[in-house]
Amino acid sequence: MTGRRGEAASGSQPDRSQSRFFCNNPRKGSLVCGIVAFVALVIGGGFAEISSNGSPTSLETAVVRYIIVGSLVVGVTLYVIGGRMLSSDRS
Repeated sequence: MTGRRGEAASGSQPDRSQSRFFCNNPRKGSLVCGIVAFVALVIGGGFAEISSNGSPTSLETAVVRYIIVGSLVVGVTLYVIGGRMLSSDRS
């Protein structure tokens, strides 16, 4: 009989080695960067809600924009690096 052994085989733990994001550390980092970008988007929306005139200041907008763009650029870069590491491990 062949197959996986241990807790992952019994179904008590998910097999994260087959996951797209949990297969290596750069891919985990890209997931974290995506979460940071989403949180910055939500916080930027909160700035609009708490502003007295209904729109955030230009500084708030710039900070949120740079956090979102920066985290997405870093996230995509880490995702590609993780994919190359994954393909080099398999060959």
